[in-house]
Amino acid sequence: MSAQILSPSDEHISLAAACVRDGGVVVAPSDTNMALTVVPDSPTAIERVYDSKDRPRDKPLTLFVRDPDDWRRFARHDDPAVVDALTEAFWPGPLNLVLERDAPDLDDRCCRDGTVSVGCLSNPVWRAFADAVGGPVAMTSANRSGTVPDDRLVDVELAADHVGGSVDYILGGEPDGTTRASTILSLASGGAGTATILRQGDLTGAAIEQAAPLALD
Repeated sequence: MSAQILSPSDEHISLAAACVRDGGVVVAPSDTNMALTVVPDSPTAIERVYDSKDRPRDKPLTLFVRDPDDWRRFARHDDPAVVDALTEAFWPGPLNLVLERDAPDLDDRCCRDGTVSVGCLSNPVWRAFADAVGGPVAMTSANRSGTVPDDRLVDVELAADHVGGSVDYILGGEPDGTTRASTILSLASGGAGTATILRQGDLTGAAIEQAAPLALD
């Protein structure tokens, strides 16, 4: 049986947030895909996410913060002004930044090789949901791993089909003006002033280089 699909009313947003705070797993809208969503300090909930989509254990979840400045709570960079330039230009929005980890207590499944991927979303349903959760959340697209290309977004119907039987609720919503999965930019490798696009979304390399003093390799 698939999880109940909740309309994004204030009451349902509060219900979904309470479920996540209590260690549950909810599918919630992002700027791009519908996404499996948990609090990052619940190992049991995180394990359910991996089981739900058969996600390889070496692929970490992405951490999403409510305020652009909150990246400093979990990550670091030798030139924080570069990160600030990117967050001022593109956050909230569909850009995930891979940075050096600076949170030893963060669950290892939100990290990889000393790095953490951090995002901040603009979707109004997600923002209301995150406000109700009261802290960061860990997310990954709500589909079985390896089944959806980056140029196809996971909607409510697909999420219900793929993972609906293994989550507590599906909080309805839509992408926030995007056509592809989010752009992932790594600032954790290479020399000073360089970065690498790990996944190309709607946000282009040209826009990134215009916003911050970076050379993309």
